[in-house]
Amino acid sequence: MKQIQLPIAVALLLWLGPAVAFTQTTMSVEVRETQLRATPSFLGRVDALLQYGDQVSVLEEAQGWARVTHQSATGWVHGSALTTKRIVMQAGDASAQRGATGSEVALAGRGFNQEVEDRYRAEQGLDFSSVDRMEGYGVDPTRLAAFLAEGELRLPGAAQ
Repeated sequence: MKQIQLPIAVALLLWLGPAVAFTQTTMSVEVRETQLRATPSFLGRVDALLQYGDQVSVLEEAQGWARVTHQSATGWVHGSALTTKRIVMQAGDASAQRGATGSEVALAGRGFNQEVEDRYRAEQGLDFSSVDRMEGYGVDPTRLAAFLAEGELRLPGAAQ
């Protein structure tokens, strides 16, 4: 009997093996917006933008980054922007009509929303004007790439 079971077990492994090997993990974007990058680096070229609730297929993970596909785009997303929880918004559903609440986005982004900031400012008596100025500052990706190239700067683990 054991002689018959072994070939059956081997046949099942050969038959199911490829299906198991090529199973991809599906994750959802849990922040308002995140960038799909060419390399696993915050300084990598931005190829596309992903929105809250977008579903991605994870191809591989490395050093806190996930290489994913979404529709026809493939690239790297930082793991902090993804969740294994499936976020489903259906047409006509209240969540689809209003999107995520400010609290949900703040929680998902692990940051403050205006209400939390106002309450913290009142309780602590702090001046957030410097933070507000920093939040408004942006760097053009083309200028950033030129700066990195001119200075011959390389990030560990990132192809540039």
